[in-house]
Amino acid sequence: MKGVPGLLIALGLAIAGGLCNWFYMAQKSRELDLVYFVGVAESGIRQGDTIQASNLTSIPIPLRYAQRLKEVAPTYNDISTVVGMTAYRDFQGGELLLTQDLKTPPNNDLKRDLGTDEVAIWVNVDSQGFVPQFFSGGDEVSFIVPAGGARQPSPVSEPGRQIEQPTEVIGPFYILALGSRRGTADRARASGLSQTAETVLAIRVKKVSETQLDEKAQLLLSRLRLSGNKALGLVMHSERKSKEK
Repeated sequence: MKGVPGLLIALGLAIAGGLCNWFYMAQKSRELDLVYFVGVAESGIRQGDTIQASNLTSIPIPLRYAQRLKEVAPTYNDISTVVGMTAYRDFQGGELLLTQDLKTPPNNDLKRDLGTDEVAIWVNVDSQGFVPQFFSGGDEVSFIVPAGGARQPSPVSEPGRQIEQPTEVIGPFYILALGSRRGTADRARASGLSQTAETVLAIRVKKVSETQLDEKAQLLLSRLRLSGNKALGLVMHSERKSKEK
């Protein structure tokens, strides 16, 4: 009988040791198993060039890291989706290509992006407080406008005096285009697209009938009239917030 407990203990230790060894080997196997992603060959790629198969190479990534990377980067099995595209920026040798690097500039037909209950309106933005290169079609923004009931100062009655005007923020709205540009500034340059009037934003607004816009759009237009149709300030919203909506 004395030998039975000892035998059971030894058997338990053997099983535990086997499980630990299996877990260790499984972890090592995941590190050794590789998934290949599309990378840039040593020669690199210049902005505006058409990407050829010779410009690309495979980059091995351990399986344990590759699962999440697949969400943002094409695997080497999908190399055909990359070949033939135009490089919108310079790529260095050894660089991993990301899905966002492969987006092509959107077409310039605004009507295709409007729903049956939507229209586009154009808003002039103050060029002194706005850098167009940081914005592109699809970004979510709000506008800084004169507050309701605020009156414009009279330069005749109060010469030389700086009067702070109360303001409010109206939004958010989605940008359809900045002047003639729909995508990012880098992609527009690489594609040879002209970039003009980028301080005039086309935004998407809802309509409640064929002759009436929704409350938010009407409020924006009324504040524009209040300001004498002057250029407005702009507020950029985070990309994360836009995706959560």
